[in-house]
Parts: sequence; C-alpha cells; structure tokens
Amino acid sequence: MKPVVLLVTICCMLCVSGCWDNKNIQDLLYVSAIGVDHKDNLYEVYIQTVSFSNVAKAENAGGGSGPHVYVGKGKGKTLSLALGNLYDTVQRRLYWSHVRAYLFTENAIKAGGDEYFDNLKRYREFRYTPWIFGTKESIEEIFKTPSFFQMSPITNILSEPEDNYRQKSFIKPLLAQEYQIHLNEPGDTAIVPTLTIDKNAWQTEEKSENKLKINGVFVVRKNDFQGWIADTQLKGLRWMEKATSRTSVGVQSATVSLEKPKSKISITMQGVKTIFNIEVTVKGNIVELLDSHQSEQEIEKEVEEKIKEELRSTFEEGLHLEADIYNFRNTMFKKRFKNWQDVKLTSSSLNRIDVRVKLQHTGELKKV
Repeated sequence: MKPVVLLVTICCMLCVSGCWDNKNIQDLLYVSAIGVDHKDNLYEVYIQTVSFSNVAKAENAGGGSGPHVYVGKGKGKTLSLALGNLYDTVQRRLYWSHVRAYLFTENAIKAGGDEYFDNLKRYREFRYTPWIFGTKESIEEIFKTPSFFQMSPITNILSEPEDNYRQKSFIKPLLAQEYQIHLNEPGDTAIVPTLTIDKNAWQTEEKSENKLKINGVFVVRKNDFQGWIADTQLKGLRWMEKATSRTSVGVQSATVSLEKPKSKISITMQGVKTIFNIEVTVKGNIVELLDSHQSEQEIEKEVEEKIKEELRSTFEEGLHLEADIYNFRNTMFKKRFKNWQDVKLTSSSLNRIDVRVKLQHTGELKKV
C-alpha cells in the first residue's frame, strides 16, 4: 500500500511543480508610458514599449544599437475601448505594471479630467505611481524622442524627472496620485508640467538631436481645465513649493543659488474682502559675483526684491486664466473659512509679500 501512496504523491508533485507558466522577458511587451488624446469624439491612446532585452546592454555599454522603441496607437469611444483596440495588432502580451508616465494633451484633459483613473485603477496592473505630464506636441514624437548615448528611453525626463528637478528646481514633477489628490481636495489646483521637444540644444558629431524639455504647465481644477502657462511666467511658483531643492536667481550684482524655501500664507479680512499675505524665507550662496562693490546685505536685498517681483507676477499670470495658482482657496478651507468657495481673486487680493534671504556662503566678495 505504501508504494502506491508514494507513487501517487510523486505524480501529484510532478503536476504542480516547476515553472510551467514562466515567460522569458523577451516574450512580453513592457509598456513604459501611456499617452491620451481626444479628437472627433474619439479617444486616441498611444503606448510606448521598450525592448528590455537590449536595455541592460545599452545602459552598461552606453552605445551600440540601443534599445528598440515602438509606439502603438488605438482608438475608441472610451479610454478602455481605445486601449482594447491595441490588442488587435499587438503581437505579444502587453504587460502594464511597468508604466512610468502618463501623458495627456489639452483636449484629453478637457474631455476626461480625472475620469481616466477610474478606468486605470480597476485593472490590477495599473498603478498610481507613474508621473503625469501634459503636452501641446505630438504624443508620438514625444515618445520617440531619444535619450543620451542610445540609452533606454526610460532614462529621460518623461520617466525619471526627479534628478533634473533636484539639480534645477523650477517646475515640480507630479505623480498621478498627487494629481488625484489635487483634484479631490477642496479649493485645490493641480499644476501639471508640460513637455515639448527641443530640437536645437544638443548635437552629436553628425546632427542635432531632439531632447525633451518642460516648457510650462496645464492648470487644472476638478472638472475644469483652466489653461496653459509658459515656464517663463512661472518663476514665482518655486518659492511656494517646499520640495524646491536648488534654484538660482540672477540680479544685477550677482547670481545666487537658493535652497529649500519656506513659505507661509496668512489671511485677513478687510470688511467683506479677503486679503492674502505671503512670507518666504530662503537660504543660499553666491555662485557668481558681478559687482564687487556691493555688500552682502545689499545683494540679499536685491534678491529679496526679485523674489517679490516673481511671486506677484506669477500670481497675476494665473489671474488671466482665473486660476488660483498659489491655492489660496485651499488654504482658506484648511483654516476653516466658511466663505472659501465665494472668494473672487483679483490683483489686490495678494497684499503683502515678505521675503527674507540669508546668504550662508558668499565666497570672495571683493575681486582681486
């Protein structure tokens, strides 16, 4: 009897053991980015797929033929139908767990707002951790823009924007989960970075090479696309962002690198009018001295005035779109002001701006 039991046990073990459903990495198509557009009442979905069999070679060697990139396109009346349309032509299984970025056009945000994530969160392979960007350019061309030295396209700012932001903190990258929080938080405004293609900044020995660049933001409130603002009009935004790691300011006497600003919004009532005040404190150091006759205190004063100017200018640029660029209404909500929904922002709503700059390292103030 025991040999029979042993034989049956061994047969059962053979049936359930092993990696019978294992697939090699080259047998799957890994989606690294999803783009969404909306035209003629149809959703157009683009996916960027990378051949991971060549990624390790390209990243280690920094050359060779480089990883192959394919951009797929599907159409449908809804986002899920557009994604499903891609399955008609895909030659292998699509694997969605490695999506690193979502890219939306202006028309896509107007058509869907936050509704896209209702579809994406229902399938187990999708995550809230990818970055989210907007664009006024062709999604196909954005997805096909190469990285440096024929490295993987997942090493560009579409998929990995954090290193660039730490080095130059100007427009903060936005995670999909943060985007959802902004849209659901009362009185909050989502600032979505937008990408463009710079065709002139970089060249190889043979030709100019396209590279991605953040050129502004889409301003979005829940169920309301408010517009686009260029990066040149957003210089004040960095002083209100606690994640700012390092950013520079140029004044007449020096170029100053500033780090980790601390901002505070205070609210006062003048009769029925709501007034907002901003306080900013920031530390930094001189990286380039242009006028050796200026004292440390004079340079600090120059930078303070420059920051004040940038803060007010960006606020007023937002007003052109009827946008609450500094989230004043959300601050009112958190401080339990009952009239936060009724506040109409004007140029006079931003009253006092106090800035305190402290130069920790000045180097040699007097040129020899």
